[in-house]
Formats: sequence, C-alpha cells, structure tokens
Amino acid sequence: MKYLSILVIAATLFTGCVTSNKTVEPKKVKVVDCKVYDENESRFNCYLKKANAGDAKSQSWVAYYYNVGKIVPKNKTLANEWFLKAANQNDAYSQRELGLNFLELKKYVDAAYWFKKASAKNDRISTRELAYLYDAGNGVIKDRTKAFSLFKQAAFQDDTFAQNEVGYYHKQGWVVPKDFKKAMYWYKKTAAKGNAYGLSEIGYLYAKGYGVEKNYSEALKWFKKAADKNSRYAMGWLGFFSEMGYGTLKDYQKAKYWYQKSANTYSKDRLSKLKDRGLI
Repeated sequence: MKYLSILVIAATLFTGCVTSNKTVEPKKVKVVDCKVYDENESRFNCYLKKANAGDAKSQSWVAYYYNVGKIVPKNKTLANEWFLKAANQNDAYSQRELGLNFLELKKYVDAAYWFKKASAKNDRISTRELAYLYDAGNGVIKDRTKAFSLFKQAAFQDDTFAQNEVGYYHKQGWVVPKDFKKAMYWYKKTAAKGNAYGLSEIGYLYAKGYGVEKNYSEALKWFKKAADKNSRYAMGWLGFFSEMGYGTLKDYQKAKYWYQKSANTYSKDRLSKLKDRGLI
C-alpha cells in the first residue's frame, strides 16, 4: 500500500508538471484607439486597416497623413479619396479639409459645397471660409449680407480671422451702418490674442480719430505692437509718424528705417519723396 501511494503521488506530480509547461496562447487585444502606437508606420497601418473596414474617423486620419505628408509621402489625390469616404459618412473634419483642398485648387463650387456641409455642423473654419466665398462671389452668388452673417457666426466662435472681418465690415459700413466703435470692439478681441492686423487697425483708428479721440501717442503704441508682429502696414505708419513727428520726435533717419523695413508701395513712395527733398 505504501508503495502504491508513492506511485500515485509521483504520477500526480508528473501530470502537474506537464500541465504547467503547456504554451498558453496570448489573448488578442482589440485595438480601440490607434494612438496606442507611436506615430509611425504602425499607427498608420492601424488606421488604414480600420479605414478599409469603413471606420470614418480612421478614414479621416489616413487622409490627414496623406494630406500633410506625415509617416507616408504627401499625396493630395489619395488624401482627397479618403477624405471623401469619411465626408460621405458626415465627418465634419473631412468635409472641411475637402473644402480647403478644393479651395487651394480654385474649385470654388466644390469648396462651397463641402464648407456648407461642415458649417452646418458648427465647424467655425468652414463657416469663415464660406463667408469669404460669399464676400468675393467665388463659387456662389456674391452676397455680402450672407457673408457678414457667416463671419459673425464664426466670430462668436472665437475665430480670429472672422472677428477681424466683422470689424472691417463695421469700419467700411458694408451691409451694416458704419460704426467705428463696433469695429474697435472686434479689433480689440483679436489684438488681445496678439493678432497683427487687429493691433494695426486699432492704431489706425487712433491715428484718424475714428470712434475715439485722435491720439498719436496711443496710435504709435499700437503700431509698434503690430510692427513687432511683422506688420508691414504698421511699419509704414511708424515711418510716417517719424517723418511727421506725430507722437514722437521728428526723425528722418528713423522714418527711412521704417519705410525700408515696410517696403510696401506707400512706404517706397514716401522714401522716394524724402530722398527728392534731400532729407535722407
């Protein structure tokens, strides 16, 4: 009996050892988000696999990589093919990118079509770009009332370009009464974000005394801020202020410096006149 017990125990131990040495197949984990991979070929192939299976977001990612030439060689044709697949599944990002790519090709009708789709989903960039098309009459019937409405919609979504355009419409009195105070309101919004155009327009309003009391010192301050952001328009104003002694001491050499730095048509003309008068 003792001998039999030893055999049973040995057999049990042997069986246990065999079981513990079996190779266990690893479980296949379903990848939910391809971003678990580093941004390299593995991530792209993950998106491509899901895109081929009909996933709209993955289609938009594949399109993005082809569109910008990241991971894979830049290929706008393939980008548009994948954007189209996703856009037809109501992916707003892809609809917008299709619009931008058609805009680049000056296919304005196609651009307007896709911008309208994405704008209806509150995509502010598409709304702003659609406004530009209505403003210029590209791909749509020119309609500045419609353009202003769209610019304003995007402006309330904090789109900087649209905010400047709303300011410009108020400044010019296009489809709305001319109102420099409202123009200043919108320019201050973009200036607060460091936008060169908004900064220079505030300088202009102070220089002219439009909607505010004329103040050359205040105008100079805003033009300097805009010039620091490489606004050639503002540099031209700084040249003029230095030439005339507005808000600063009259200094023809400083005027020359700013005119040369600006190098726009107006600045070149002022520079030429200074030379003709023998002032520089």
